[in-house]
Amino acid sequence: MVAALTVLVVVASADVLGPPVRHETFTLRPPKSFRVARLDLFRSSRVGAVAKSDDTPRRLLSVLVDTDGEDAAALLVASVDEPFKAASGARDELSAAVARHFSNELSLKFALERVELVPGPSPRVEVVGSVREGSQLRQIVVAAWPGEAKHAVVMVSVPSGRWAELEAPIRASLDSFHVDVAGGSRSRTVAWAALALVASALMASVGLWRRRRSSR
Repeated sequence: MVAALTVLVVVASADVLGPPVRHETFTLRPPKSFRVARLDLFRSSRVGAVAKSDDTPRRLLSVLVDTDGEDAAALLVASVDEPFKAASGARDELSAAVARHFSNELSLKFALERVELVPGPSPRVEVVGSVREGSQLRQIVVAAWPGEAKHAVVMVSVPSGRWAELEAPIRASLDSFHVDVAGGSRSRTVAWAALALVASALMASVGLWRRRRSSR
């Protein structure tokens, strides 16, 4: 029964998601209606790159939108050069960082609705709230995944009137996040290094044995 439900969830997600987009060491499948926008329009912008400290190096990796109008939904993918753990203690830190980010970068007040730790193969901390930009109220979701030296942050901004329409594909997109594991290649590299070390030691032993025999 559980296996059948899992298959149904995977099939349903496949229907609402587009092809995977790779960023540095991780991959995310955006909603099918979203397309990559020109990143040069956002050059030097830190919007979406939420960090605990304003001095933390960070970069916006891509921006995806579903339309060109004012009612467009946007998905911003960023990398932040600081460690992050998807633990209960990180919820207060991230929610405070999100509120500070909107105040400092966009001069907007972030109204917090909830913060939760979302379990799964790639657990994340998720902050949900809203901002009012002019006459438009926008639903905001900020998700952060764990990392030792750096971590990924995704910000989603959707007009409140379109949230019911886009919530399911956005949730599926966030659930699709995974780190690209290069364990196989690293394991092969370590194996070859160990083999080379053993071979060097063996050759040294053979050379020593020969020198001892010739000196007798």
